[in-house]
Amino acid sequence: MRTNLAELPLPEEAPEARKPREVLGVREQQEKLAQAFWPTLENAFVARFVVLNLIGAALIGAAWVEGLLLKPYQADSSGMCYLITVLFGWGLVCCLRRDWQSVRWAGNALVYLGMVGTVLGLIITVSDLSADKAESFESFKEIVTAIYIGSGTALYTNLLACIGYLWLGTNAHLLARQEV
Repeated sequence: MRTNLAELPLPEEAPEARKPREVLGVREQQEKLAQAFWPTLENAFVARFVVLNLIGAALIGAAWVEGLLLKPYQADSSGMCYLITVLFGWGLVCCLRRDWQSVRWAGNALVYLGMVGTVLGLIITVSDLSADKAESFESFKEIVTAIYIGSGTALYTNLLACIGYLWLGTNAHLLARQEV
C-alpha cells in the first residue's frame, strides 16, 4: 500500500519552535549570498584603483593622439625624464600595495627630481654660452640650439615630475585619504 506524502500528517510544532530555525536558515542564506556576490574590501580597493588610473591612462592616450607623449623624452638630453617615469611607476605599484609611506617618499622624490632636472637644464643652457660664440651667425645658431636643448630639459623634467606628483597624490587621497 502506497501512501502519498501530501497525505501524511505533519508533526505538531509550536510556532515559536519553528521561527528560530527559519530565521537561522535565512541568515545563513544571506551570508552565503553576501560572500558570493558582494565584493570584499580588497576587491573594492582594486576596482577603485583601476578606475582611477584608467582615467589617467585615457589622458595619456589623448596626449599620445595629439603627439605630445614623447616630446619630454625627445627634448630631454639628460635622461631625467626616464628616471622620473620609473619612479612614478614604482609609486603606482606602492599605491596598489597600499604602502602609503613609500608613495609619500616617491611623490616627494618626484618633486626633487623635477627641481634637479630644471637645474640640470639651466646648466646645459649656460655651459654652451660664451661671448666669443656670438661673433658669427653659425655660432649664434649654436647658442640658440643650446638654449633650446637646456630649456627643454628644464621644463619637461619639471612638468613630468609635477604630473607624477599630482597623480600619486590623487591616488593616495582618493584611495586611502592619505597626504603625499
